[in-house]
Amino acid sequence: MRYKHGRLRAFTLIELLVVISIIALLIAILLPSLARAKELANRAVCAANVRGIVQSMFIYAQSNQSQFPSVLPPASTTYQNGPGAAATDSAGNIGTILESMYGSNAWQEGSPMACMWLMVLSGQITPKSFICPSDLLATAPSDEYSTSSTYYSNFGVVRGTVSNTGQGESYSISFPWNYMNDAFIVGSWWNTNAASAELPMVSDMAPAADTSAAGNAKRDPTQPMANTYGNFIFNSGNHNGDGQNVGFGDAHVAWCVTPYVGENRDNIFTYASSGGVGGGGTALTPTGTAPSSVLPTIAPFDTVMTPVRDVATGAW
Repeated sequence: MRYKHGRLRAFTLIELLVVISIIALLIAILLPSLARAKELANRAVCAANVRGIVQSMFIYAQSNQSQFPSVLPPASTTYQNGPGAAATDSAGNIGTILESMYGSNAWQEGSPMACMWLMVLSGQITPKSFICPSDLLATAPSDEYSTSSTYYSNFGVVRGTVSNTGQGESYSISFPWNYMNDAFIVGSWWNTNAASAELPMVSDMAPAADTSAAGNAKRDPTQPMANTYGNFIFNSGNHNGDGQNVGFGDAHVAWCVTPYVGENRDNIFTYASSGGVGGGGTALTPTGTAPSSVLPTIAPFDTVMTPVRDVATGAW
């Protein structure tokens, strides 16, 4: 804008276009940086959540014979992979609730999510702590109780219904049980005595195998570390396939760009593999088929994260 012969002269069209082009270029340059900064902040919040869950597990174990949270093990080779429903407790008594979690609610047997929910019912952690800000499927924490004298014995969703898209919970824990003598028992790794700086206990939601999905929503957890797809193929979906936060037995949390961080560098999203970075093993599915082979009873343990969720569809 210039003055000419004492009169105010407006911008020319070319000048306006140049200014708009410069602004558009600056926005194009800055947006990826802003998105990156937001994701790094989300990872920090997620890491704090994972650390809080691990610490709550230790607090729980102090009052439960050094055992981390565990409901009854699976009665068969099928475990409860997805979220559960509300159960009636007319008395509204927290003691009754916890007692039913351990014994009378047989339909919650073998539910890793119910194991985590025990800490919520015990008042040690809030449902909000189970939400990763980078999780596009679990976008809101679960309610602890509904308005009609019911409580959640697992991760329900807000508004009192059960979701098959994962809303309400963003994390997985090491499968707590081992199949021995034709039955499941609590695994020898699931107590404070076995916990170590190398033992993975909690992670971002484990991915279910889905090789038919498009783009970086495709998942095959059995792929080796060196593969033709890239790291997204075996990573959690919470952080766009870039990696996952993993909490270990000494309560430290690490950002891991691959799932090959178990003891003996084993893949934490598979089991019954030979160890190392060569891939293979068995990945869990949303149908809830539990690891039915005998897992190692002494270190190094072959832990596998549950529950699993389909990155593309959100199905449990």
